[in-house]
Amino acid sequence: MPNTAPRPVLPSVSLAARVTTLLARSFPEYIPGVVYEGFRVESLDAREPRRMFVRWHGGTPTRPVWTHGPALGREKYKAQILEVLTRNGYAVTNVPGRMDVVVADKPHDTSGPRFAPVPSDIPVTAPWLVMDLWTRAHIATANTEEEAVAETMERERRHTVTEARIVTHQKLWDFLEGADAVLGDGLTWLRREVHKVVKHTTPVRHKRIDALVDVANALRRGDRFTAEGRLVGYETPYPGAGEDRPDTYSVHWVPKSAAPAVGYFPDAEWQRGPEVTTAITLLIEAGLTPVRYGEPIGEGAVMCEADGFMVSAADPSDLRVPGIHIDGIGSPSADQTARVPEVLRAAGWRVEGDRGWPGAWTAFPPAE
Repeated sequence: MPNTAPRPVLPSVSLAARVTTLLARSFPEYIPGVVYEGFRVESLDAREPRRMFVRWHGGTPTRPVWTHGPALGREKYKAQILEVLTRNGYAVTNVPGRMDVVVADKPHDTSGPRFAPVPSDIPVTAPWLVMDLWTRAHIATANTEEEAVAETMERERRHTVTEARIVTHQKLWDFLEGADAVLGDGLTWLRREVHKVVKHTTPVRHKRIDALVDVANALRRGDRFTAEGRLVGYETPYPGAGEDRPDTYSVHWVPKSAAPAVGYFPDAEWQRGPEVTTAITLLIEAGLTPVRYGEPIGEGAVMCEADGFMVSAADPSDLRVPGIHIDGIGSPSADQTARVPEVLRAAGWRVEGDRGWPGAWTAFPPAE
């Protein structure tokens, strides 16, 4: 009969070879019976063959490593191995309480979070765990989901600062910690520039590391920072500005919503009557795009994540007031803006333009 037993999952020889070659440039390699003090790369878990473990084996038969003292023992070499592997682009996890360093190749797509809170397989010991998704190693425990989420966010922030140090010049390193504090929580950010108050660019999505480097550079330049709600902003001079041209413009950052909402009005307390719903339906069916709102950024303000139209009652606090308002939010295309009155008039609505604000209308439904 053929052998149907499952084959053992072998460790990644190529990863082990690459890590061994890299570390051998700086440290001795432990060889049982030959070299008594040094590192060794191995796999201890057949379920995760794509990750390896690096452990420092210390001491000779006559002088074990623990007689050297903590500063010259395994912890010192563990820290140095962590630094070398991280600097050379590997995914590395330092598991508290273990002498191993867990190492794996970085995933091809690093746009998502690196850490995640997960329920524990042994809830009596620890109900929640924080997992390093890159190495599949558990790095912290928590009693509640809220604690696990908070620990996850802190780990993400530390990780992003470390990544930023790898890709930036040393002169920026002292400002990265300050930039991290300014940005607060949030893994994905929206950036926009505001020129002359009413002229602003479309928000552009950025990963946190991009926001971190941008804000760190602003801190290094000495730009003036402001904060309103979750909105972070700084005033920076135009290129070449000096005494003859002291003009500045604003740069705004805000955390991108995990699930931005299609917004027909930004304030959830505003009421939406049947006339608003009818107008929204007509405009969407005609191919027009509604605005998408994200995080609140201050008193009565919400970040616009995607430009489009907004529909609201003429008086959101009193739906008996006739008429609705339609506004172009952000910087919608001129073609879409021009089609709003066209679509509503074709359905029998009376539409009046706002002379004081281009791209805004008041509309009244057909008379019953």
